[in-house]
Amino acid sequence: MSKSLQIEVNPLLCASQERVILGELSYAELKQIQQDIAPSSSAITVELMFTKVRKFVVLTGRISSNLVVQCAACLELTDIEVDIDVKLALINNEGLMSLVPDGYEPYLFEGDKLLMSELIESEVVLVLPSIVRHDVCPIELPKSSASKDFMPETEVKKNPFGALESLKKH
Repeated sequence: MSKSLQIEVNPLLCASQERVILGELSYAELKQIQQDIAPSSSAITVELMFTKVRKFVVLTGRISSNLVVQCAACLELTDIEVDIDVKLALINNEGLMSLVPDGYEPYLFEGDKLLMSELIESEVVLVLPSIVRHDVCPIELPKSSASKDFMPETEVKKNPFGALESLKKH
C-alpha cells in the first residue's frame, strides 16, 4: 500500500462514486506534525470512503499509525499508537455546521477541492497529547536542580506566617 495521499479530490464527485481512498503518508510527506515526531515513525495508513448522508458528503474509515515522539520528562523516545475512527461530514460553508448529521464531526474546507494529506494530518493532530510522557520513564530523572527555587518533594516549606505565630502567644 504505497499510494501517496498528497492528492486533491472533489468530495462531491467522490461521494457520488462512493470512492475508497487507500494509502499512506510517509514521514517525508508530513507538513503539520513532522517537527513533533521522529523520522522512525511508521507511515500513517489510511482507509477512507466517501458517501452521502442526506445532502452531506461524509467520509468514514480509519487512520492508523505508530508515531515515535520525545518524552517531555526524560527526553527519550516513546511510541504513541494512533487509531482513529473517522466519521466526518465535509462542508465548505460555515452556515451548515449546525445541520451536520448526528454521529458525524464537521470538517470545514475551502473551495471545491480537498487535499487528503491535510485532512489526515488534521485528524492526527487532534489525538496527539499536548505533553507526551512515559508512564514510567526508562531512566531515572534528577531529583535536584541547579535552580535556587527548586524544592524536593520531601522537603516541606516553612510557613511564611510562622513568625507571626510567636507574636500571637505574647
